[in-house]
Amino acid sequence: MGGTVPPTISSIPHGEDAADVAEEARPAVLFTPGPVMLEEETLEIGRRQMGYHRTEEFSARILRCEEGLKAACLAEPDARVVMLTASGTAAMEAAMINLFGSGDRLLVVNGGDFGARFVDICRLHGLPVNELRLEPGRALREEDLARADVEGCTGLVLNHHETSTGCLHDLVLAGRFCREHGLLLVVDAIGSFLADPVNQEACSIDALVLSSQKGLALPPGLSFVVLSARAADRARRTVCRSYYLNFARYLEDGARGQTPFTPAVQGILQLEARLERVLVRGVDRIVDGTAALAADFRGRIGRLPFRMFPDVASNALTALLPLDGRGPAHCVRRLAEDHGLFVCPNGGALGRRIFRVGHLGALAPEHNARLAGALAGISQEPGPGADRKTKLP
Repeated sequence: MGGTVPPTISSIPHGEDAADVAEEARPAVLFTPGPVMLEEETLEIGRRQMGYHRTEEFSARILRCEEGLKAACLAEPDARVVMLTASGTAAMEAAMINLFGSGDRLLVVNGGDFGARFVDICRLHGLPVNELRLEPGRALREEDLARADVEGCTGLVLNHHETSTGCLHDLVLAGRFCREHGLLLVVDAIGSFLADPVNQEACSIDALVLSSQKGLALPPGLSFVVLSARAADRARRTVCRSYYLNFARYLEDGARGQTPFTPAVQGILQLEARLERVLVRGVDRIVDGTAALAADFRGRIGRLPFRMFPDVASNALTALLPLDGRGPAHCVRRLAEDHGLFVCPNGGALGRRIFRVGHLGALAPEHNARLAGALAGISQEPGPGADRKTKLP
């Protein structure tokens, strides 16, 4: 799984040395929130020889991908998709500079590193910001929006899943607020797509930002902005001061199934195949499966000295706060070095408090069992909290 070649039988020691290397002999597993473990079908497509993209056949593939993405996020029928060969942050920036300009002011929800990233992007491009700060790990509430300063604002910007904390925000609440105040709604669903329910049309989302390396379980390098019809019209009229990220170019070329610049060709082939599998299985079943995998992991570690960090958790990952006196870096390092299990550390102040375990990609309950067992072993070792009562932070 995940493209890792397992050891041959002859390479595995027997007898008294076997137990010492049993863990090392097992393939490494990514529990990171992106990139993630890839399905064999995706890996196989990546091994193929490169094709040429300026053909009618490839144009048809891009058009099918556009329709597949719209179907998967329940966008309105006349929505449009901008496909970028770039990371998710590029799509975040592109949404800002193509939908807003002089005369606009944005209400940006900042509950962590990725909310702060939106603030930084806006300020870099001279877009005035009314910042709605939330304590990291706390979900957006109605009273937060009630106290928000919307004077002169034309848009609300929100990370559906604040991936730095594992916190999930309420899209229905945000959509209702935007309808009441006449705001465009820009949502970063990079961390939540295909892990948590996303209904673009019902939640009045004008720009939905997605990326390839998380719930879509594809290699990094592709990102997408799904635009409502009014957002697409606005993007055509906005003066965008970027050559590569100009949506007007993408919308014009996209109508015939092309991109203005060379796309990640193999990534498009992988995307087409992945979306076909997603729609055949059903988005609801995929979201339910991710939720079940997250619940399975959380159940397995229920008696271990960890606490869930956010008050409303995404299915995509579990953010854990160690309670035994050892910092999260200890767990992250031991899991990687001794068990071949890769979880995600945090940066900044939260780097000393939490680490994150992803539930996306080609993972199964047996992977959860392996990780939970490793965490149990680490937590049973003598540590700084072994001889004193644990105090909750």
